[in-house]
Amino acid sequence: MGRSTILFVAIAVLLAGRLACAAEPVGVVTIVEGDAVAIRGLSKFALGEGVRVLGDDLVETGKSTFLRVEFVDGAIVDLGPATRAQLNRPSLRKLDRPTFYLLSGWLKVSAGKLGAGAKGSIAAPQLDANGLIGETVERVGDGDVALFAEDGPVRATDRRSGVAVPIQLRSGDFLTLRKGEAPRVESRPAREFVAALPRQFQDPLPSRIAQFRGGVSAKPIGTFTYAEVEPWLDAELMVRRRFTREWAAKATDEAFRERLDAGLTRHPEWERVLYPERFEPKPPPPVASAPPVAPAPAVAPAPVVPAAGGSAAINPSVPAAAPATGPQAGEPGH
Repeated sequence: MGRSTILFVAIAVLLAGRLACAAEPVGVVTIVEGDAVAIRGLSKFALGEGVRVLGDDLVETGKSTFLRVEFVDGAIVDLGPATRAQLNRPSLRKLDRPTFYLLSGWLKVSAGKLGAGAKGSIAAPQLDANGLIGETVERVGDGDVALFAEDGPVRATDRRSGVAVPIQLRSGDFLTLRKGEAPRVESRPAREFVAALPRQFQDPLPSRIAQFRGGVSAKPIGTFTYAEVEPWLDAELMVRRRFTREWAAKATDEAFRERLDAGLTRHPEWERVLYPERFEPKPPPPVASAPPVAPAPAVAPAPVVPAAGGSAAINPSVPAAAPATGPQAGEPGH
């Protein structure tokens, strides 16, 4: 690893530390049944009841876990088993996209206690759900998404083609998106969806936020491996672009770096972190020097021509002397 990489990583770590310090709590964990962790910056945290969560925390639940987070904007979010989500206030949007992101698994949003005029929204790899005012259940699987407008209408957006296609759901409607198929809207949820629904999602649970006023800070339990964050590194660019700042220090971990390098086609923005020298300004091309000037050819002296009558030799290149204009010998003078 060259000096350019070390310098880049040092700067990125400094910036990431400042961002982590500036993050504000957005909610409190009020129910945990099973194991759940949050990834924040370069650390992994165990989640328990009363623990504060920050904006952009990456949460993962265990295979049989139920987790509830009650947010400062009044929304309540339940996460089912084997679920990955990026936490943010469900009422917050940036660049016209929701900031709460369900990467995989089960989620239930209760938006009935949002402030006056506020509505909830959830983003997912293929589908955005906007305008939430009641209870909405979503499941993101391998290549498919299911959305149930349990209580209240939902403005869904199919993003699979790269073009936002709106789908309006009425209260009670059920939407499924499957790979290679057109969106399907039904008047009730599919039987297999109901059969797989987490038990805690089926009955209303009272709010418990009053028991955890203020909350407590999460305790770090170490760092994370590449395998633990690989789904996030390969997520859509809107989600993953921040990781080059927050996780740049992982480029100094040989095992992590090797896996990053092997998957550059899935997260090409990491090339600048792994190989910053490739992006350094190139030196200007050398200025071509003028070709040497050949010396002028030497001029040979003119030949000496002998004068007629035996006179002295005359060099034709030397002008002849002008004839005398005074009196000549033997002429009378005046």
